[in-house]
Amino acid sequence: MKFIITIDTEADNQWDHGRDLSVQNIKFVPRFQELCSKYCIKPTYLVTSEICRDHYSREVFGEYSRRQEAEIGAHLHSWTTPPFMDEDGFRENDPEHAFATELPSDLLNEKILNLTRQIEDSFGKRPTSFRSGRYGLNDDVARSLSENGYLVDSSVTPFVSWVAQKGLHNGRGGPDFIGSPPYPFEYKFQGGSITEIPITTIPTKFPLNRNRGIADFYFRNVNNYLLLRVLRKLFYSSQPEWLRPTPEADISLFGELINEAHRIKLPFITMMFHSSELMPGCSKYRPDKESVEVLYILLEDLFNLLKVKNMGSVTLTEAAKVLSYENLLLGENCRCPER
Repeated sequence: MKFIITIDTEADNQWDHGRDLSVQNIKFVPRFQELCSKYCIKPTYLVTSEICRDHYSREVFGEYSRRQEAEIGAHLHSWTTPPFMDEDGFRENDPEHAFATELPSDLLNEKILNLTRQIEDSFGKRPTSFRSGRYGLNDDVARSLSENGYLVDSSVTPFVSWVAQKGLHNGRGGPDFIGSPPYPFEYKFQGGSITEIPITTIPTKFPLNRNRGIADFYFRNVNNYLLLRVLRKLFYSSQPEWLRPTPEADISLFGELINEAHRIKLPFITMMFHSSELMPGCSKYRPDKESVEVLYILLEDLFNLLKVKNMGSVTLTEAAKVLSYENLLLGENCRCPER
């Protein structure tokens, strides 16, 4: 089992509608990169359009890419990647942060093409890995990625639904990944395909981790039944567990998650967080310097644990190439349901 660490690399103030986006958090990335290099870990930075427009960001990530210390992939925010439309939900920095799954197909394709070109022009290499902002992925998005030469996506969050989260005010909300597998799989199309390596979100407590039918029923209905809500409060408040360094996470939780991933034979575990979490006061998760120091302690504890377990690091594209080369895709005929 290999370790993948992905950073959604984006502006400081994504939710400040109408204000110019700033990217001061990128100045805090070099410390994180130094920690990764210390443990021979190669991050995948998934960057948005505003990162491509920033001179300092181009220098920093361009150097990491040239030295092969990290991979630079794409992160689509529909509200910051052109083109835009003069309609509610489709303007630049619009108050409605539309999911990619809500975009008209021609607009979606143009945005993905523009972001791809921005990254290639900024960092000297065409991106081959992708994550959709707000995890907005379906067959249409995957097909567009395949047509634009992407090898791998990492937007799927198994056992989690985003339907209740609003994008367009009159939209259907985000995707539903409750029934999606935690293993890598392929979206297949006529003339192409793309590998999906999900973010590691898995149940670790019995019986949710032992019976997929029970797990799917629980996660789909937990807000609808009093008994399930009581069980969540008493036993399952952390379920499913994310490989994500939130303030609630600690090294014992990560150890439990890694052990469960070993048990179910995941070929990769995939961590995610946001670049804004590296800057004090830039994220609700890290409001001050002390909380950022706690983050670094947690990350270093995790990296040491990976070292003890002899778990190496790969980028998203490296992982996809390993899967392709070794023909180890688990559930290769599986596809997420249409959304």
